[in-house]
Amino acid sequence: MKYKFQLPNFPNSIFEIEKSIWTGKSKLHKDNVLVERSKEKGKPFLIPTDSGQVVKAYPRSASDFTPTLEIDGVKHHVASKLEWFQYVLGGLPMLLVIVGGALGALIGMLGVYISYDIFRQNSSTLSYLKVVGVIVASYFVYFVVAILITMLIQ
Repeated sequence: MKYKFQLPNFPNSIFEIEKSIWTGKSKLHKDNVLVERSKEKGKPFLIPTDSGQVVKAYPRSASDFTPTLEIDGVKHHVASKLEWFQYVLGGLPMLLVIVGGALGALIGMLGVYISYDIFRQNSSTLSYLKVVGVIVASYFVYFVVAILITMLIQ
């Protein structure tokens, strides 16, 4: 997932962070140029300043799946916080855990991740319809996969 944002330390620059849903690895771009990463502990991004210095930005994850950057001990959120009802609606696929165990948890987590990302990119009425579609698709995919697994076992 990609997020565009600005940092207070760099008011004239636009950043974009891309985090892989599968590997968890992040890439940071400053004004469409890939930012180098250090190999030291925490693997911070080395963001060059206009004066030629380098600022270390440590990638962190928030509890709601959004990446944050920690610069000089201050966490900078790269995506907006959701409203409580968006968390509830987007979190409905996780109810698959009750019925589906590990398979339900896997499909449910993917549905939650996609739903929260839809809300962050656009909070229009259309985004709510998309999230409802993700919820329905999550349950449909679970039941199809569960039926296929049951058929394979028998």
